[in-house]
Amino acid sequence: MKPLSMFLVMFVSLTACKTEQPELPKLESITLAEAYPGDILEVDKIELLDGSSGERKVVTDRAKIQSWLREIKDIVLTPDDNQEGRVGYLFGIELFEGEESKFGFIPNAVNGVNYEWNDKLELKIKALFEEQFGRTF
Repeated sequence: MKPLSMFLVMFVSLTACKTEQPELPKLESITLAEAYPGDILEVDKIELLDGSSGERKVVTDRAKIQSWLREIKDIVLTPDDNQEGRVGYLFGIELFEGEESKFGFIPNAVNGVNYEWNDKLELKIKALFEEQFGRTF
């Protein structure tokens, strides 16, 4: 085989193996109100998931939902420099308008971006979970 032909075969083989890296989301500080697709105060149902047991609780008390959302909606979340994949969580939260799921998050990940642990947000989430599940977390 001629050197040029051999080079072309190797080049085509190597370029065919190259995979495109998915575009990473822009890393910037956000609030949950900014991340929510719409007006977060329109939420009328919250589903809580205990990641350690799989147990779920649903909150539908509109006054309780509004009060809790007002406490957390403007907490600033700072992106974590480490955006490697993670597994497992303790607190899963899903927000609904009617029966439509609008937004889900865990305390340190929103919309596929990992955020630094935020003590203020964790305290608010933990308080809601303890109230709804009737036990400590």
